Amino acid sequence: MEKNSPIEKFDFNKHFLNALLGSLYYIFVYIPFILPFKVYSHAAVRISKLWESKSLGYDESKSDYPLFLFYFKYVVNFIFDAAIFLAWPVGIIYSAYFYIDNSFVTFEAMMYMIAGFYLSVLYTRFLKEILNFFLNYLVVWLLDVIKNIGKFIKNAWLLNFVYKQKK
Repeated sequence: MEKNSPIEKFDFNKHFLNALLGSLYYIFVYIPFILPFKVYSHAAVRISKLWESKSLGYDESKSDYPLFLFYFKYVVNFIFDAAIFLAWPVGIIYSAYFYIDNSFVTFEAMMYMIAGFYLSVLYTRFLKEILNFFLNYLVVWLLDVIKNIGKFIKNAWLLNFVYKQKK
């Protein structure tokens, strides 16, 4: 093994069975079954805590920007979690109603709809993370850039006065 390499050399007897079992577990068990339930349960816990603490309210004493903070919490912390939490019950009810009400819908089509709602918790969580990344990193970075440009212009303007006074 190389001195700085974090990965050791492949040994068939040591690594093959673990790699095979790990691949099969993550592809066929963890991602399709365990991960959606974890995402769903964490969304349910977050909504429950919001309800218990009543922290999704408009409060002018907590921030200089109370409306922005309310909408940020509302969209990022509540709407996505509520969509995740409601996806499965609404999906099952909608799929069953659509199957019973429409004679042209097959059982297979209903199962595809249920599978779509089942996996929608992962897609919704992914969208939440993208929005959170955009708001927390890109917008903050952009505002910092604008603030630093403003500081640069202010300092250049002040330096201009110093330079004019020396003449």
